[in-house]
Amino acid sequence: MALIDKDHQAEYWANNPNARRYDHPVVRAFARQRLDWLDGIVPLKNVERALDVGCGDGFATYYMDERVKYVEAGDASELMLKIHPLPAARLHLLDAATMHQFADKSYDLVYAWEVLHHLTSAKKAVAEMVRVSKKHVVIFEPNRDHALQFLFGLAVKHERGILRSTKEYLTSLTEGLPVRIKALSYSGRIPPNKTPESWLPLLLSMPFEGGRYDAISVGMVLERTDV
Repeated sequence: MALIDKDHQAEYWANNPNARRYDHPVVRAFARQRLDWLDGIVPLKNVERALDVGCGDGFATYYMDERVKYVEAGDASELMLKIHPLPAARLHLLDAATMHQFADKSYDLVYAWEVLHHLTSAKKAVAEMVRVSKKHVVIFEPNRDHALQFLFGLAVKHERGILRSTKEYLTSLTEGLPVRIKALSYSGRIPPNKTPESWLPLLLSMPFEGGRYDAISVGMVLERTDV
């Protein structure tokens, strides 16, 4: 039986926002810490145009918009786009696996945070992200080997794709594409939807990069090799 039910995913995200808004203090700490790590690999001040694929209700977009000159975002959920903080003119209704509305090499940076494990066609989505990017693609996914993430994937139907989410799996999605892996790291200690605000000082004091079993995410930065 397939891990991911496409119809269930579509129905769930058409009717449910994230547990916390983009401006919640825990979400803010989570996003800015992640972007600090990325900024050390891809200096964001040099990025002219970025695209957030599977943007949801703005977790990643709002904070990327603080650092990049121009950001657009897209999602398959009309509900998410209605409550997203970016101006409507910069938002797109899209299917991550068939982004035909965007020309080749339209953006300097294309990224997706916690999106691929919801998709039945993750490899096609990565290929489309590479096609639309001029230079860099950034992907963050839950780390299946973290005990709580694994249990979350087992227990919650719309999160079942976590059970395939490993470094090895993400690497396999790049096969045959004109990219090299610039960074691949277990990272982060702050689950944005569940962490009590009082825990932030402790979690922020821990190193962002971690080990296979103690970090909540896997982060991968790709660089096009045909530029």
